[in-house]
Amino acid sequence: MRIGSPILTLGVPLRNVLLRLATPISLSALILTVAAPAMASGEQAAAVPSVPASVRVKGTFTGIDVAWALPADQGTGLTGFVVHRSVNGTESTYPVPPTKLNWQDTERIPGATYSVAAVDADGEGPASTPGPADTVPGAPVAAPADAITVANTVTTDGVSRTFLGQIAVQGATQVIPLATSGPTQQVDKAIAASADGRQVVFSQGQASLWTVSAVVPHAQPVKILDGSSGITVKSWSPDGTKIAFEREQSGSSCVEIIGATGGTPIRVGCNLAAPSWLPDNQTLIVKDQVTGKLQRVRATVGGAVLTTYAGTELAQHPVASPDGLWIAYFKNTSVNVIPVAGGTPVPAYPYGTSGDSISWAKFNLLLVARRTDTGSSTLQQVPVNDGRPYVNGELFVPPAGETVESAVWQGPRLTIAPTAPVVGPNLSVPYETTGLPSLSVSCELDGVKTEPCPASPFKASGVAAGRHVLRIRGIEVGGRGTEAYRWLTVDSTAPTARITGPTYDVTKAATATVAYAGSDDNGVASYDVRWRIAPTAGNFGAYASVKSGTTATSVAIGLAAGYEYCVSVRARDVAGNLSGWTADKCFSRPSDDRLMGAAKGWVRASNRAYYLGTATATSAKGISVSRSVQAKRLFLIATKCATCGGLNVYYNGKYVGAVNLYKATTEYQAIIPLPVPATFLTGSVLLTTRTSGQIYQVDGLAVRRT
Repeated sequence: MRIGSPILTLGVPLRNVLLRLATPISLSALILTVAAPAMASGEQAAAVPSVPASVRVKGTFTGIDVAWALPADQGTGLTGFVVHRSVNGTESTYPVPPTKLNWQDTERIPGATYSVAAVDADGEGPASTPGPADTVPGAPVAAPADAITVANTVTTDGVSRTFLGQIAVQGATQVIPLATSGPTQQVDKAIAASADGRQVVFSQGQASLWTVSAVVPHAQPVKILDGSSGITVKSWSPDGTKIAFEREQSGSSCVEIIGATGGTPIRVGCNLAAPSWLPDNQTLIVKDQVTGKLQRVRATVGGAVLTTYAGTELAQHPVASPDGLWIAYFKNTSVNVIPVAGGTPVPAYPYGTSGDSISWAKFNLLLVARRTDTGSSTLQQVPVNDGRPYVNGELFVPPAGETVESAVWQGPRLTIAPTAPVVGPNLSVPYETTGLPSLSVSCELDGVKTEPCPASPFKASGVAAGRHVLRIRGIEVGGRGTEAYRWLTVDSTAPTARITGPTYDVTKAATATVAYAGSDDNGVASYDVRWRIAPTAGNFGAYASVKSGTTATSVAIGLAAGYEYCVSVRARDVAGNLSGWTADKCFSRPSDDRLMGAAKGWVRASNRAYYLGTATATSAKGISVSRSVQAKRLFLIATKCATCGGLNVYYNGKYVGAVNLYKATTEYQAIIPLPVPATFLTGSVLLTTRTSGQIYQVDGLAVRRT
């Protein structure tokens, strides 16, 4: 019977009860005892098991890991265990066979507490003190500070299946599935985590890419790529916007990049493998399959090689540290590290067996999954001090028949929002602490600390040109730290800009296309285009914007007849630096002949062959057409032909020369430069026919003030 209980446990065999009685009694007395409100004098309680030892309740983001040891007074004869879960006063019980010393809850319920009792033939013994996950007894269930997401392979009857699950960082006894069904129940071995610790990327059948929340139980995975092939190693960019992955092909591999929400991948290059992002979000560490060495390459189409690391032959699974200082990798049966800046590789503890995966939990802490001598696997954390790794014991040993293929440290973290990798000298870098407890936040730019750090965004002005490292660190109540790094290249050199077209001074077209170009070491991001205009007899107005922030390298401008246009351009680089405005590129569109004053003897003619469909014509001698202007240069629009005559030119009544309209073949709308005024002309231009009997067809007049 249960100690302190007035009633015997009816499920206990009668023979066992009789054997445990100190004084023999009759069957009728036994029955009376069962019904009695208290034990008969001299009767003993049944020897139920005592409380299981070392009960531990550990939480991941997806569930609860409950584990225990055998009761101190009984290691044999147990028929099982019972896990009691209490939620808001409602208790649920879950039987566990005697061969298991753990149980998993695949969901996290706020306020739930757990206790464990042992059971033998005499019944269920007393339960352990109810306790929640990761907290002191009686407190509500809290989310864990961290968890480790793994691709875990379970082999049963010779059939293997790899699923996504999580283990508690300390004290874990089992892998808790992210979900009990769905895409995460059959995954490939290599996984990667987002920098904010909230998501994981995985593949299925090496043909599709998926992302899924690692902090929401039973979250729905999202497919971001389908119909590919050979997808293996993945790496999530530090700013969270892109995922690099290796795609095996016949005899080699290619490295490609896709947006974290999907899209069309770009190819960085082939004969490359195992990509890992650096914190500048611009470059990757990869393995060159031709030389066998590690390289740093640009994360662009056909990415250029920036660094080749000597001494890294035979390197496998390279991963860059979050602070961008180190590259860790497997070589043979050990972990090595080498500075990102280059140098001599540093060997680590020789494991003696192969490594399955390596990742960075923090800037100075590696998470290593490796095979043991017996063929099983183990998960270890390996701190890195001054670039030299050393083994720091096992975090988790999977149960028999299970193997951890890859592992990533998971959990909400302070993060830096996506920023341009090249910025101007005045920094404004937003950071995010959503989902984290109250933090004491400090910031370091190139090792100079600002504490406390001002609220997001972090700002600094007048930062020198060159590469800089921003570190933002938050300390929670209780001392746990979370930090994020971002490499930033400050560019304070302005780009250059130039106008490449048009090349003409006068155009009869209704549209002019202005082309331009710029140059900058880090790339031109956009252009601003402006204009100013002047009528034939007037002054220029103020500059006005044509386009602002355009990425196009040309702009079409609508032209009105009788106006001069002056266009200038400036370039903006990716850091926001602006070039000066280019010199004006000016051109004009002629005014129509109908705006010229015509003496008696001229007639107005219409024909599609004429500029704007009209011309002013005569064959008489000594008659004039005129127009008031402000000009530095002038151009007559007229017909040239074999019977066309010449015109005398007068500026403000003074003869300055003549123009000849003769041409063996007829040319309508010919652009004919008039004599250049000795000084800027403000006044009238007068054109007078020189002979009679010849043809004069005046079509328009263009002026240039510049």
